[in-house]
Amino acid sequence: MSTPAPRSARSDSVRNRERLVVAAREVFAEHGFGATLDDIARHAGLGTGTAYRHFPNKHAIAAEVLRDATEQIVNDAEEALAIEDPWAALVEFFERTGARQAADRGLYQMLTGQGDDEQQARIWPRIVAAVTELFERAQKAGAIRPDVEAQDIAAIFALLGPAFTMSRTIRPDLWRRYLALMLDALRPADRPPLPVDPPPVESLSEILRSGKG
Repeated sequence: MSTPAPRSARSDSVRNRERLVVAAREVFAEHGFGATLDDIARHAGLGTGTAYRHFPNKHAIAAEVLRDATEQIVNDAEEALAIEDPWAALVEFFERTGARQAADRGLYQMLTGQGDDEQQARIWPRIVAAVTELFERAQKAGAIRPDVEAQDIAAIFALLGPAFTMSRTIRPDLWRRYLALMLDALRPADRPPLPVDPPPVESLSEILRSGKG
């Protein structure tokens, strides 16, 4: 009969896993998804072997980071709903998530298709579900055009990619200019309806991956 591992050993294992996830968040934020699991282990002050005991590859640890980020985006949408003005609420949501992606290269890359494919297929439906109420409320108030859909946010984030990159090299807040231009396109106006329907939610990860080519 095997002897149970000492409590201190189990505690060390939990702490090491937490250190690796924190380090991954910081390394991906600075260097993007090109960082390796070895880079993450070094940043955490742990051996490579310890990293591989917890995570088989960087995709596995990126999935942990992305789950946390998804929860934050969902929280952003829920907190924005507390804002009485529907248009201001929508803008607040985009500004919060935009600021996070502008500061975190890895988050932007993972959200737009450079992470694990299965994880991508899970996160975007959750994000779209979280922002649907924001969009519907704004449409009922006449604040945004009636033919825009919540899943259009994926393309908005993807199109902002160059603006996020410029913000890291030219001016930190430059992305806000282009977000404002894109949000302005959501406003109702005397213009023809959009020529085609939005993509189905289940196709968003595929659309985002195609934007990398």
